[in-house]
Amino acid sequence: MTDPDRGSGADSGAATGPVVVRRWRRRLPRASRVVAGLVVVAAVAVLLVPDRLGLDQTLPFVGFVLVRAPATLAVVVLALLALAVRARWWPTVVPVLAIGAVAAAALVPRLIPDGPGPDPGPDIVVMVQNVDRGSADVPALAAVLRERRPDVLVLPEAGEPFRARLAAAIPELGYRSWSSVPVSEPDAVGTTVFAGPSLGDVRVTPVPARFPWLELTGGALGPTRLLGAHLASPVPDLIDVWPAELASLARWCAPGTGPAVVVGDLNATADLRAFRAGSAGCTDAGDAAGKGLLATWPAGLPRWLGAQLDHVLVGGGAGVDGFDVVEVPGTDHRGVLVTVHVQG
Repeated sequence: MTDPDRGSGADSGAATGPVVVRRWRRRLPRASRVVAGLVVVAAVAVLLVPDRLGLDQTLPFVGFVLVRAPATLAVVVLALLALAVRARWWPTVVPVLAIGAVAAAALVPRLIPDGPGPDPGPDIVVMVQNVDRGSADVPALAAVLRERRPDVLVLPEAGEPFRARLAAAIPELGYRSWSSVPVSEPDAVGTTVFAGPSLGDVRVTPVPARFPWLELTGGALGPTRLLGAHLASPVPDLIDVWPAELASLARWCAPGTGPAVVVGDLNATADLRAFRAGSAGCTDAGDAAGKGLLATWPAGLPRWLGAQLDHVLVGGGAGVDGFDVVEVPGTDHRGVLVTVHVQG
């Protein structure tokens, strides 16, 4: 005789097993979608706002910050396309767009011109052109100098060999020139400064750095100190040196240090906390002109794709008016030309 209760229990167990399996099969894809969405959101945050996460002094994240503008544009476009294709992806797309908005909010002010800066005294035109280990085309650079006639030219990655070649190409312009390193050193580690006759009797002082800098004072600069600099790059061998050199910019930019102009390849953008801290008190000429997102590196890519590593910063009452990017063959950097109002 069959026990009714036992029979019904066996039937119930047989029916419950497949139901539980089916439920877990439904839950697993849902859980995997949630995990995938979280991974996407985290990856976008690391890509677009590593400085907000404290990662912008660590490799490889510092490299992400240097291309924040094109990366933000790409992420926002892709997120909107994803939302148009699959509206049900909104739980992932909305946080991604929020992160994109945070990144864009840091970029937009650099596209809005401030107008001319204070004009306390004489105007000088300054130019910076990284010559890529002395490989820039000397005749082409000489032609730019004849046309634009900057009062000060700062050449990162130019030592004594490049200084001599360029000086020989433009004797009629009357420039005086100095290299931060002796002739025995290669161009890659030097910074060269050319000063036009309009500056008068300026004094040149070496400034110790990984790639030694030069400071100009006196003459037509008056009380203004002008620094020609090439900061260390955020690469594996120099990542420990790089933030310290950015911090040292406070010697020229911090309140109370007097009028100053910093001209050079600073290997950083305003997206980096170390750059913002070191340059606090200075005005970036590119940002002031609404051209802070024009890339000066790498020169082989369009100007909207890359990073503005070459800067002119002014502080202590000096002002800026005008910002132009120039092209010189043979180097991976574009040059920058800026009119600076110094205190006479």
